[in-house]
Amino acid sequence: MNNLINDPYLNDLKYFSDKLNYFLDSELYEILYEDNKDIQAILQKYLIQTARSSFSTQAKRIRPMLCYWLFRNFYLEGNFSEKLSNIKQSEKKIFEKMNKVAITIEILHSASLVVDDIEDDSKERRGQESLHVKYGMPQALNTANWMYFLALKYVPQNLKSIVMDTLFDCHIGQALDLSSKNTETTYHHFLLSENERWQFYERCAELKTSKLISLAFDCAKKLLNINKNDIIILENVFKIYGIIYQIFDDIKNFIPELNRDKLYEDLNSGMRSAVVLSFLDILNEDEKIQMNNELINNCFKEYFLNHAKKFHAFEKCFYKASYLLHLNSIQLDSIHFNKDSREYLSEIIEKPFDEIKKKIFSMIHLKYNKSIVKENYAL
Repeated sequence: MNNLINDPYLNDLKYFSDKLNYFLDSELYEILYEDNKDIQAILQKYLIQTARSSFSTQAKRIRPMLCYWLFRNFYLEGNFSEKLSNIKQSEKKIFEKMNKVAITIEILHSASLVVDDIEDDSKERRGQESLHVKYGMPQALNTANWMYFLALKYVPQNLKSIVMDTLFDCHIGQALDLSSKNTETTYHHFLLSENERWQFYERCAELKTSKLISLAFDCAKKLLNINKNDIIILENVFKIYGIIYQIFDDIKNFIPELNRDKLYEDLNSGMRSAVVLSFLDILNEDEKIQMNNELINNCFKEYFLNHAKKFHAFEKCFYKASYLLHLNSIQLDSIHFNKDSREYLSEIIEKPFDEIKKKIFSMIHLKYNKSIVKENYAL
């Protein structure tokens, strides 16, 4: 309890959770209020309940916490000691708008995961049934689409066009991602150079992942009157953060301890995965021809899982993400923040990867070393 009191990040995380629960328990009902009790009951069952199920209690709330950091660092001039519930009356009006931005972004993120699960035919999300499995495709799809409009309705009026632009870009990114499942696109990417393939991957991740993170910056610049030059490095850091997040997410797809619900799912999706790209990068020419044949014949999953170089691919992918994370930390350290601000930001952008990095590193080297032992024993 004392740690919670003394930790600005944990205090704010709890504050946001309370605000989100209030929105779901109270404000949402006001938005959807119907005089007719039968209609209200149907909306409760087929819309509100489904929407509520999309908000995972296991989520790290990275995007809303970034909103709070921006407010504290720029509007409160680096004050991280004051509880958000105790800020001055003169600061509350702006904060209430920034809090609406935080909730808006969380609505959009939750809705996008529902759509993503539908498009990938994922049966589970964070150990629970995906919404389209639990409630059926029509109900889940309608709810997710409605949540996009709910976010637009809820966000402050002067920020609606920014949200629409973000949704526009996110769907372009998703279109690029889905194209990787197409045989022709896969073959086209196969013929590209290593650099060109990674450029496509990073652009896709930037649009479908980084853009929703950048929405916090775009809204903050307008609400808090932040000079663009003051956050240009930060915006680049979080753009790269989206790419790092996507690479680590791709690696997690191959680790049972981290991703039981979607294990090996990416092996059925052409070359959309950073692990598959890394695998292609390290193959010799004969192996590349074999890999292409396996992709064409829809036998790539078995081919990859039985290939001796798969752990080299994990390793290459892991070190690429770790290197980008290190560069991001260097960029952050080049900006002057007070101690509390930097620690709070580290909770958002660096610490979420600590546990994942340890597990991935252990998995790669434990299994890689075991495979070396087996190979030597066989010899």
